[in-house]
Amino acid sequence: MGFLKDIRTLKKQADAMTPPEHRGMAGGFRAMRDMASDATQTLGEMQREAAVANHLAVHGLPGRAVITAIKDTGMSVNDNPRVELTLEVTVGDKAPYTATHAPVISRIAVAGFQPGATVPVRVDPVDERSLIIG
Repeated sequence: MGFLKDIRTLKKQADAMTPPEHRGMAGGFRAMRDMASDATQTLGEMQREAAVANHLAVHGLPGRAVITAIKDTGMSVNDNPRVELTLEVTVGDKAPYTATHAPVISRIAVAGFQPGATVPVRVDPVDERSLIIG
């Protein structure tokens, strides 16, 4: 109990020594820490996506997909939108199936990703919902 009391006393002393214009900065630092944490999480997700894309580029089965719908997710990377595509996927002589994919698309290339367009895909042989365009 004495240890916690000592910490409380030190905090009060530090608060008393902090100029009024700097009080409340801890919230700003927390916000910066949270932003850094979010950025780290996003980078981790991007690394996982890149690893999956590399795996599918080598081991994925070639196929074709017809875009049946496109939806903006509200996210962007370097001013390029991340969209959610609904695809009708065909691999080899198997029956077509519906899948969704959420790639980041260059703003310049968005016109080529409209409903009715056909795009090449590489599909995971184990999980047909895992695919990349290209």
